[in-house]
Amino acid sequence: VFDIATTNRFDPQSSLSFGRGKFETFSLSYADSSLVTGFVGKDIVQLGNYYAMTRFGCALDSNDPTMNGIDGILGMGMPDASLPNIPTPLLFALSSDRGGIEGANYINEKLLKRRKFAFLSTADTAEIQLGGYDRASTSADMVYMPTTSTTEYSVNVQSLTFGGIELLDWTDKQTPNAIPAILDTGTTCLIIPDTTLGGRVSSKPYSKFREIMTKGMSFYITIDGHLFEIPFTDWWQRTHNAPCVQKTPPSYAGLLLGDVVFQSLVVEFDLTKPHHPMIGIAPRNPMYSPVMPGSDDLLHKVAIVKRGG
Repeated sequence: VFDIATTNRFDPQSSLSFGRGKFETFSLSYADSSLVTGFVGKDIVQLGNYYAMTRFGCALDSNDPTMNGIDGILGMGMPDASLPNIPTPLLFALSSDRGGIEGANYINEKLLKRRKFAFLSTADTAEIQLGGYDRASTSADMVYMPTTSTTEYSVNVQSLTFGGIELLDWTDKQTPNAIPAILDTGTTCLIIPDTTLGGRVSSKPYSKFREIMTKGMSFYITIDGHLFEIPFTDWWQRTHNAPCVQKTPPSYAGLLLGDVVFQSLVVEFDLTKPHHPMIGIAPRNPMYSPVMPGSDDLLHKVAIVKRGG
């Protein structure tokens, strides 16, 4: 059961700049069937060195007990996915060019000039880089590709192998094949289908992985023609001594690339053109350490504290 007393709640009465305006409520559901409900407020929101007056949701209840102890959800999604009663994604509210989405800019604001952010993770911590990505955090240059959707950060995956064995064994090998994969910072594991995708593949990818799973082996994933490694150290959960690989719901014929992928890769989300988003991907530099909470934000970085699952 969700207990709001376990969270550090925002107190509107303690803010001189808070404005509620007309009474607006919201109800937001997620892919895992969790639901968050509350009301919409307006105040100055700060992320790193950037701040702006914007609307945001004040959550009051949830049907998900894993929300206990979580103080909030950082909305960095696409505006096309939003509903009329859901506030503008924070990246747009903090941008100097809002594209007419949130309204006129205010005088007392410090705004992001490039509507981009990058995300990376380790087993213990994570980091958001605002305005682009830090080349020091990658071991190679970014490769860029368009998203397959304007409502989610989805890319095309042509191949997924484990230990040299193809999990997406296409039945039609004469034509190019791909399935969508959503890059989701809110998902923990690598989530792969456990169906034959309507006969498009010869066997169920997740079931095949379970049959051949061996410690020490890597996944290799081909995204938009580019090959990337997901090492054993990233997809194996040391705390649970178990693989962080799960099967997708039957209703979704694609992959979810969660935290284990962000431990392997640095991903840049480029929303400079909101209706033509781009994704940049590069291998993460294993020698790079994310900034710590409370560090000086000289390179526009924001530390993220991870909670054990």
